[in-house]
Amino acid sequence: MNEILKKKTIVIYIIIVFCGILTIRYQLHFENFWLDEMTSFWVADPTISLEETFFRQKKSDFHNPILFNLILKKFLYFTKYEPNTARLLPFFFGIICLFFFGILSYQIKKDNSFLLTTFLASVSIYIIKYSQEVRPYSLLLMLSIINIFLYCQILKKINLNKLYSYSQILIFIIVSLLNYSTNPFSLIILFSQITHLIFIFFYLKKKNNFINFSLSIIVSLYLLLNFNYINHQISFSSFMLSSDISNVMDGLYFPRFFGSKIMGYIYLISLLFLLFYMRKIILINNNYLFLVIILFFSYLIPFIYGIVRTPVFLDRYIIFVLVPIILLISCLSNEVKSKKIKYFIIYFLIISTLFNHYLEIFKRENKKPEFVKMLEYIKYNSSERDIIVYDLYPNSSQVFNYLNNIGSNLTKNLNLIKFDKNIPKNLNNFWLLCYKPDKSIYCDIQDSINWNLQEVKTKYLVEAKLFNLK
Repeated sequence: MNEILKKKTIVIYIIIVFCGILTIRYQLHFENFWLDEMTSFWVADPTISLEETFFRQKKSDFHNPILFNLILKKFLYFTKYEPNTARLLPFFFGIICLFFFGILSYQIKKDNSFLLTTFLASVSIYIIKYSQEVRPYSLLLMLSIINIFLYCQILKKINLNKLYSYSQILIFIIVSLLNYSTNPFSLIILFSQITHLIFIFFYLKKKNNFINFSLSIIVSLYLLLNFNYINHQISFSSFMLSSDISNVMDGLYFPRFFGSKIMGYIYLISLLFLLFYMRKIILINNNYLFLVIILFFSYLIPFIYGIVRTPVFLDRYIIFVLVPIILLISCLSNEVKSKKIKYFIIYFLIISTLFNHYLEIFKRENKKPEFVKMLEYIKYNSSERDIIVYDLYPNSSQVFNYLNNIGSNLTKNLNLIKFDKNIPKNLNNFWLLCYKPDKSIYCDIQDSINWNLQEVKTKYLVEAKLFNLK
């Protein structure tokens, strides 16, 4: 009977993950690239040298480590250099995340709560959207989950005096280095591991010399590999994309993590209730305690750095905080002795999450520039096929590169011209294509005396103007 139930549980787990994969795959190309995605795509161009890749990274994506762009570059080298192909890489990372959420949950608590964990992860609109975006955040989440899993697995074997393989330790060190080299905010996990081990040593009187030694190696190698990057980052007195502290305090980013203000507060209240209600179990359970430490430091460390140095807080930088949030809600709800409270929390979360998931997926609104729709309009509704891409900021190279590789079927018979302040003399008619992340951005030509404006077409964050020679 137990074997039958076990097989049924595995089948349910696989079905949940498969549904999650379909959800990520559905609308994978719903939105065009945002500017930071265009930057990654431009940096990761497989046709340029490695030296040029590092130069572009230093020029345009200097706030982020280069690891993701290098992986993307290699991926595109073996596949095809197109935006739609590039989206397959974060999609792949997202799939691994869904599987490992369940695996990690079962490592934390060996019961059926891993099914709830897998479900909540599979319908998380935040994980879905970042698994569709060509930026390092799905990679960051994947490596963070595996890092936490390996740490808990090794620590459990040491505490139970079980044998562990040196290959396991080596994998843990490699994964940790990759994790922390993806985004410096993931160092919060390292800090949490160190804090957790200190707590174990002083309060439980247990030594973990080997894992302490492993963390020392990780810290040393990380500083050796990333010292220049870290030194460069702390030299900045401000960060363009950092959030105002009022935005952080309004729900601790939970509304962004779970799709809406209502859902955000449902999850936040559920988590706070479970943390308080199950506080005695948390204090005696190593795994729960470690998850709470990660949760706590994920908000505290960026907050302190923002006060001492400069605000750097942004929800996607701490995407890994979804790991303790989802795991604690799933596992602790199954620890509740009162069946009424337990099933109320579980079913209320499932029903409300499914309803919100339906709205987020099937009522989804585009929030990125609609380049494809604009090019389709020009191609199929206009006889003029010359398109001048407006030179906006220093980012025109990224935008032009994106449009040039957006797809051979779409750009066929369209002549894309990079604007350099002088309109080519052989043109009598042309479209001026402008990327407008800000509505106040001026989009026009200087030589308006010799040209007539014939038509203006706007899509979301994109504007096109048709000019002809007087």
